[in-house]
Amino acid sequence: MQDDALSDGQLILLAGEAAFGRGVAYYQQGMVVDWHLSNTTVTATVEGSETYHVKLKLLKRGLEGSCDCPASEGIDFCKHCVAVALAYRSDRAEQQRLAQGNDSERIRGYLEQLDKTSLIDNLASLIDSDPYLHQRWLLRADSALGTLDHKALKKRITAALPLKRELYRYSQVKAYFANAEPTIETLTEQLPSLSPEKSLTLIDYALSRLSRVLESIDDSGGFRFPIEQQLQELHVQTLKQLAWPVDKQAKYLYDIISSGQEDTYAAIPSAYNDVLGEDGLAAYNALLQAELDKLPPLPANATWDTEYRYIRLTMPLMDHAKERRDIDAMLALYAKTASKPLDCLRAAQACVELGAWEYLPEWIERLRRLPKPQHQRFQIERQRLEIQLNLHQSKIEAAAKQLWALYQHTFCLDDYKWLCDIADAYQLEEDYRQQVTHWLKEQLITPKANGASTKAYAHVRYANCLLEIYLNEDDLPQALMLCETYQVDPGLLYQVARKAPPQASLPLYRRLAESHIQVTQNSHYQQAVKLLKELKGRLTTDAQHEAFTQLLNDLAHDFKAKRNFIKYLKEAFPQ
Repeated sequence: MQDDALSDGQLILLAGEAAFGRGVAYYQQGMVVDWHLSNTTVTATVEGSETYHVKLKLLKRGLEGSCDCPASEGIDFCKHCVAVALAYRSDRAEQQRLAQGNDSERIRGYLEQLDKTSLIDNLASLIDSDPYLHQRWLLRADSALGTLDHKALKKRITAALPLKRELYRYSQVKAYFANAEPTIETLTEQLPSLSPEKSLTLIDYALSRLSRVLESIDDSGGFRFPIEQQLQELHVQTLKQLAWPVDKQAKYLYDIISSGQEDTYAAIPSAYNDVLGEDGLAAYNALLQAELDKLPPLPANATWDTEYRYIRLTMPLMDHAKERRDIDAMLALYAKTASKPLDCLRAAQACVELGAWEYLPEWIERLRRLPKPQHQRFQIERQRLEIQLNLHQSKIEAAAKQLWALYQHTFCLDDYKWLCDIADAYQLEEDYRQQVTHWLKEQLITPKANGASTKAYAHVRYANCLLEIYLNEDDLPQALMLCETYQVDPGLLYQVARKAPPQASLPLYRRLAESHIQVTQNSHYQQAVKLLKELKGRLTTDAQHEAFTQLLNDLAHDFKAKRNFIKYLKEAFPQ
């Protein structure tokens, strides 16, 4: 049958304009509820004021139709015939589109041509061949058949997350959690049919089971994360649905962290802020504070298990105190764990940040009492805090002298900049810029006079510090002179090379390239070539290009034994 046999014009000829218009309306309203093609005959059911049955014959000479409605009398092409013809025409057009589409569309087109029995047989065969699909569809079937209640779901969770499997290989762990996913997805689907209390019990059980599973399975690949995240989201949503009194919510969450299994839950309490509200959060924090108050200050030699108990209690309380900028609460918490150097330092820094200068001396003293050999970094930070306190107390000269002494120990550019800022802001008589650079130059000259190598670590360190100052103050001439005389860090040398004029940068780029070539690794050979390309892109005059060509020749000669480097060099700069 030709496509034009189903055209609007042909259907109007068969049914008349009035019946055609009513048939179009029937089709658009979805009244063709069931139709089936067998060979060249379409049989269909059309819902109207009553249910009518239509039969269309697709003949080579055209289209014939009949209906059991009174208007057709079993012979005429009525509005119901028009509706069925339009439904068949639409499906045929969709099949033609799918046949010309991508892989998925062609498969769909094929499936739509199958009858119900064939579809069921194909789908059942596919499900039985795949354990993952089998588990997923079994859960759906049990759910639809009404056999998946609260107790059955708990058994499914137990079966999905078996314990003590001792799995460590990525492939094993991945398969383990992939097998568990259908059960967790089914749990998500089934929760709306359960009471919130039963839903919460199931989610708690699943999260507890997951925590126990991780005791014997190494999931460093994170394959559990999809089901863990799904359970966490369900837990927050379900707890919100319960609408418990705030005290009950707070106690429930507190009991979770007390159990030691909180790692599988969403972050407590931050993930539950919408559930708790301000009153609930206050009740939760009160429980933490009451438990913390029972504990003595953290011993200096505490084990990790003991220390973790303090961390679990203090972290949420500290977050809450910081949000309120409550320095008294913050310092009280730090005092509980003040045997830890980091907490002493953070407490002192909080005093500065919040302007609580009256508390700062006490925390500086605590830092001073820490064993110096073991906590050198904290003693440096302590001195910086003392400098800040001196500045706050208008002891400017003392602060500057202490900072100058500290710089001689740290060689930190930020300390130098801070020292210069203090000198400028308070118009100090001492020229600390000159004093620092003079001191660094003396350190450079002294080892040289004693015959020490300019490549020695200490010597390079002084050169680096001086070069950092020159770069910070944009003193390019001094930076170039320093680089010509002394060995410096390649990163600093590169900064100078980038700032220098092309002609002056040639020897610097050469040193950088050579430092990479000498590593004898392909990645460093490639980095050397990249630097040479960068250098070439900066050259502007014929004389500079000639010097660059000579540089390439020198490198090719000096490193001819490094064949891979020579290969990369020739590829980048063919003769």
